[in-house]
Amino acid sequence: MNKKRLTICLLFSFILLSSCTSIASLPQEPATPVSNTLQSLSIYEAHLSSYVMYLQTFLVKTKEKFRDKDYPQFSFFDATLLKKTHTIDAVKQNIEHLKHYISITKPIVNSIYKKYSKLKK
Repeated sequence: MNKKRLTICLLFSFILLSSCTSIASLPQEPATPVSNTLQSLSIYEAHLSSYVMYLQTFLVKTKEKFRDKDYPQFSFFDATLLKKTHTIDAVKQNIEHLKHYISITKPIVNSIYKKYSKLKK
């Protein structure tokens, strides 16, 4: 009984998600941590990385969905710039790279969102 119910719920969720015609809403940029400990900075770095991935995914998906020849140009984040060591200095440098990319990409995402969020396709 429980397995059948779960299957029905998953099927319903899939149908609901696949029938959506609007584009996804934009999440807020992660807030800067209060303290500068390695742990808090590492968590912040992870949140910024997720946010960067979301921005890139948003741009790629909306470009595929709308196929507009006037779609703005954007670049992908260059992960080779990130330091692999887990020190405070390395994490701070990674955060700066992520924030720089966000500062360039976020205005593009916002303009795309404003332009296409009202359209249905």
